[in-house]
Amino acid sequence: MTCLACKSNDKDLYCSIDSYNLFRCLECSLISVETMPSDQELERFYNDYFKTKQYTSKLQSKIRRAKKRVKSISKYTKGKKFLDVGCNVGFAVEAARQLGLNANGIDVDNTAIDMANDLFPGCTFTADSVETVAEQGKKFDVIYCSEVIEHLSSLDSFVESLLKILKPKGVLLVTTPDMGHFSLTKDINKLITSKWIRPPEHLFYFTKQSIKNLFMIKGFSRIKFMISLKPTIKMLGFKD
Repeated sequence: MTCLACKSNDKDLYCSIDSYNLFRCLECSLISVETMPSDQELERFYNDYFKTKQYTSKLQSKIRRAKKRVKSISKYTKGKKFLDVGCNVGFAVEAARQLGLNANGIDVDNTAIDMANDLFPGCTFTADSVETVAEQGKKFDVIYCSEVIEHLSSLDSFVESLLKILKPKGVLLVTTPDMGHFSLTKDINKLITSKWIRPPEHLFYFTKQSIKNLFMIKGFSRIKFMISLKPTIKMLGFKD
C-alpha cells in the first residue's frame, strides 16, 4: 500500500478496529484504512448515521462561526465566487452570501441539498461531487471544504478536482482532525475508546506534514496553516 501523501511504501500497522486495519506511513505519519469500504458499504453506514444527526440545530450560531472563518480566508483573494464542497445543509454557504460572496454549495447527499435549498433560497445548491464540478469546467475564487477529506475513499481524485476548480490566485480552506496536535493523547486505546479513530466514518487521519505533502504533490503552489488550539488542521491552499 503506497502512501497517497508522500508515495512511500514504508508503513506499519497502527491499529485494528472491527474489520478495519489502519496503517501508518513511517515517512509522513498519514494513517489510513488498508482496504477501503465499497460504495455500498458506505451508503449503508451513512444512511444509518444521518438518521441520528441534527444538522439544523443551532443553525444561527453555526452561521456566525462559519462567517468568521469565511471572512478570514476571503481576504486572500479579490474574487467573489465561493463554493462549499460537502456543504451539508448550507450554513457556510449562507455565511458567504451574507458577506457579499457569490455563494454556492455542493454535496452528494440529496436530502441535505433539499434542506439547504429550503433553508437558504438566496444561495445556489446542487447535488454534485467535486469531480463532476471539475468535469463541467467550473472555477471558484474561494473554496471551503470543512471536515470532508477524512471521509473519502476516493481521496486522489478529490484533491485533483479541488485543484482544477480553484482559480489562479484563489484560496482553498480545508479542515480535518489533526493527529499530530499537541493536545491529543498518543495512547491508541484512548483514541479508539473516545471514538477519535472511527472507521468507516473516518478513513484517513492527517498530520500537518502529511496533508501538506498530499496537496503539494497534487499541484498546489503554496500551503499555509492557520493557528488552532483544538486538534483540528486548518489548511489554506493556493494556486499560482
